[in-house]
Amino acid sequence: MCGSMTACGWLWATISIAAAGAACTSFYWADWVHGQTRLPYSVGQNATFRFGLFRRCNYIQVNQSSTSLNQEVTLRTECGRYQNFDDIPSVYWQTSTVLFGVAAGLLVLVALTAFFALFLEDVCNKTLSRAAGVLQGVAALSMAVTLFLYPVGWDAESVKDEACGPDAGSYKPGSCSIGVAFYIGIGATVVAILATVMSPLSQRKKTRSDYVI
Repeated sequence: MCGSMTACGWLWATISIAAAGAACTSFYWADWVHGQTRLPYSVGQNATFRFGLFRRCNYIQVNQSSTSLNQEVTLRTECGRYQNFDDIPSVYWQTSTVLFGVAAGLLVLVALTAFFALFLEDVCNKTLSRAAGVLQGVAALSMAVTLFLYPVGWDAESVKDEACGPDAGSYKPGSCSIGVAFYIGIGATVVAILATVMSPLSQRKKTRSDYVI
């Protein structure tokens, strides 16, 4: 029943759901870094390229039927995931995708548990609250590692050529800017850490029936 949760438990559940939502948004949104550059083969167009973990917006497509001397290149103004995992331009971004994806999955699992704990008695006991805190701690650590690892991939050749320019490198975005999704990832990490700290306080309130032998 709803009254079985403490006030801190309700706050923990709300924070847990918020952390899961933010993590999923950051994971899917293709705007961890973006930049605008003028491409000589894009008919003078200024194109804004956006990169996420496993998705991107606006990218160059080379016509495979064209000869090497006269390649037909088009600018695809759409968002989508990379066709294959190996197509992600940096091994650091590949690792970040796995780490952040696992973290988002763990946070969703805890958020669902927290949601049901608001309405079902005996769901959030001492053991479960500790387990939830451990999962949230692992998720927060995975996201924190991702946030430090992702900028290392800014030195990928395709990222330099399409968006960030030759001055880009590890932890140097060059002409690019950090996107909204990256900041949401930071927020999700902070909220997940807060949820981890609060998880031991999320146990339900004891009732008279708990003391009946």
